[in-house]
Amino acid sequence: MSLPTPEPRPARPRGAQERRTQEERSASTRERLLDATIASLVEAGYAGTSTTAVCARAGLSRGAQLHHFPTKAELVIGAVAHLAKRRASELSREGPSGGDADLRLERALDAIWASFSGPLFSAALELWVAARSDRELREHLVRFERQVGRAMAALFGELAGADAERERDFAAALELTFHVMRGMALQRILRDDDTERRRLFELWKRLVSEYLSGAKEKEQR
Repeated sequence: MSLPTPEPRPARPRGAQERRTQEERSASTRERLLDATIASLVEAGYAGTSTTAVCARAGLSRGAQLHHFPTKAELVIGAVAHLAKRRASELSREGPSGGDADLRLERALDAIWASFSGPLFSAALELWVAARSDRELREHLVRFERQVGRAMAALFGELAGADAERERDFAAALELTFHVMRGMALQRILRDDDTERRRLFELWKRLVSEYLSGAKEKEQR
């Protein structure tokens, strides 16, 4: 018994193929620039990250960089945004899919804490410090942090299973958690041992859980 011969697919118009190829090349160039920038920020810091060095690391021309990111500020902010988006996507995939509210909250806090242990935090830290004396970078960074704050609040609610009636309480808990995590992460610069930080973070998770549980009880009264 012979198998039916599949019908040939209609050929994509030449112009459409060329446009897609150009878009793919452009996206690939951007990604190489952004990945090279993150690597440079983590290894050499903001001061040691020049657009020339990034281009060399990415194996791209200065013209390619200028086409996508005309200034260093736009390049480094774009790189951190690129990494933040990737990390958020990973958190969504790794996040809790079941369990009770307390377990989901604990896993969500663990997932976000992990973000303060990798290259995203290291790169962002370089920009925060540099922004103190770089007005252009600061303006870009303020806008970026607002966007990230809104995105992380939505992600936190998704991971922890936040409901509408506790939205304000979750937002407050998340903002304060970020302050606590940043402070703990900064200690890693001088102290590698995570034992004490982990103990304090476990305490913080219990405090957040108790706070949100108390807030829910008040709403139900």
